[in-house]
Amino acid sequence: MSKMCALYTGNPQFKETLRTIGDFWTLRIVAVLESSDLRFCAIERALGDSNPATLTARLKKLEHYGIVARHHGDAGDSVYTLTEKGKKLLPVVNALYDVSDELTD
Repeated sequence: MSKMCALYTGNPQFKETLRTIGDFWTLRIVAVLESSDLRFCAIERALGDSNPATLTARLKKLEHYGIVARHHGDAGDSVYTLTEKGKKLLPVVNALYDVSDELTD
């Protein structure tokens, strides 16, 4: 076992981080929120292939972990924004995007 593997497999915080960001939706939501705060419906439209129940559950989880914050907009609707912690995930999104062409060739 490599030193890096041993280090990561023994770290419960790292395992929980992988559980949180390692699913299909999380990094896509982070990418959608990169440039602006958005209402639920705008996130849903930007993703294109989500359903409301899944998106609601994922946003609640991301809010719980401090990756997104929810506040009320002018019309009283919920608006979501990336937190500083969430912004730290943007290089991960970009790195995955960069390697995606190589993986799918």
